[in-house]
Amino acid sequence: MSTSVNFRAAGLAGGSQTVAWTPQGAVSADDLRARVLTQARAWNQLDAQSVALWLPDSIEFLVAFLALALAGKRIVLPHTLQAGASVQMAEHFDALVVDTPLPVLSCPQYSPAELIARTSSELGRTELNGEYCYDTPIDITLFTSGSTGLPQPVRKTLRELEAEVAVLAQDFPSVGTAAVIASVSHHHIYGLLHVLLWPLVRGAAFVTEPAQYPEVLIEQLAQYGPAVWVASPTHLTRMPDSELFSQANRQLVEFFSSGGLLTEAASSKLVQTLGFSPIEVLGSTETGGVAWRRQNDSRRWRALSGVKLTQSARGCLLVCSGHLDLPHAFEMGDKVGAFDANGFELLGRVDSVVKVEGKRLSLTELEARLSESPWVQECRAAVIRGRRDEVGIVATLTAAGSQELERAGKHKMNIQLRHFLSDFFDRPVIPRRWRYLEQMPRNAQGKILMSEIIGCLEERHS
Repeated sequence: MSTSVNFRAAGLAGGSQTVAWTPQGAVSADDLRARVLTQARAWNQLDAQSVALWLPDSIEFLVAFLALALAGKRIVLPHTLQAGASVQMAEHFDALVVDTPLPVLSCPQYSPAELIARTSSELGRTELNGEYCYDTPIDITLFTSGSTGLPQPVRKTLRELEAEVAVLAQDFPSVGTAAVIASVSHHHIYGLLHVLLWPLVRGAAFVTEPAQYPEVLIEQLAQYGPAVWVASPTHLTRMPDSELFSQANRQLVEFFSSGGLLTEAASSKLVQTLGFSPIEVLGSTETGGVAWRRQNDSRRWRALSGVKLTQSARGCLLVCSGHLDLPHAFEMGDKVGAFDANGFELLGRVDSVVKVEGKRLSLTELEARLSESPWVQECRAAVIRGRRDEVGIVATLTAAGSQELERAGKHKMNIQLRHFLSDFFDRPVIPRRWRYLEQMPRNAQGKILMSEIIGCLEERHS
């Protein structure tokens, strides 16, 4: 695997240019270099070898990430630090970088301020060259949730991430050095690459305050634009409803979407408002980015540079790429159709097919059917395994659905929706557990986590 991208070298390049915009002002490349070196010296004095990193502030996160890499530590990137999940992931790290210590964890925990306090001497370039190597292999552990909702470790290397950023730079040169505004979390691989690491190597500054609302997005575009916006389908579906949103096209160079599929309706609305739709990136924690599309050009997906895509015997996407260092092709859970040299179409997830009471059930089909009800706005299905396997639904309701829930009550609402589904599914696979929420549980990237869905359904229900 070869790449000209080197995160450690980029982080220590120095200079007066701005690498991040914070509420307190600009952080220069010289500032970044000094902070990274200070923390790297602290880590050289500590015994921990596998270090988990959880810092909400994106510039603090970048400093800690580069310092750990420079010190040769194995980096662990949790997808959440909720108490239960953090305990499940704790076997993968022996220290944690966090603003506020977690009482449920027994490992050493350090804040950035504590790390800085451990070393008072500043390192010069000559000292740096004698102590550090930019090419030391660095292992990285990320996590993804499978059908059980338990965090599953995904092993990658720093070199794989560098190779993927090299591909992004090759395929999307139009972003240039425009500032980056983010609506997604840097704790996930999409945000880590697009918000922090890719801007670092191309000399672009990122805004540390997240743009979760239209008024914040417009304000940041006015202050820091022209800019690139890194978003998710959730933001791109919700924000155009604001009258302010139309102002975004004045300073928007480009925008990206990942973490889920953007609907055709949402894409069309963005084209009407901004004149173009986002670059959507298809991928996973395991594979990184594999394909992309811009729906106002084509709904078909095309492979990123250096990525070879074929179909498996199950009709799923098989991936080989320069930023996926595996001896064999990786089979994704995405079924594809109309596969040819010009790209492919997605047909849904194959891993949504489960067995309940000996009968096969497509959770994707169940969700699609239920969404045809005039009462259901959005829903997710899951199987709760126990003495008796049960299908459960977590849903948000339309205005009509909310009125019916208030009028009839939850028990009768459940019965009516079960009756609605009985025209399509056998009785054993029709949902027995139902939860109605005002909003679906989403992480900072806008993704709905299976662990949260299962958690909702495992609570006491009627």
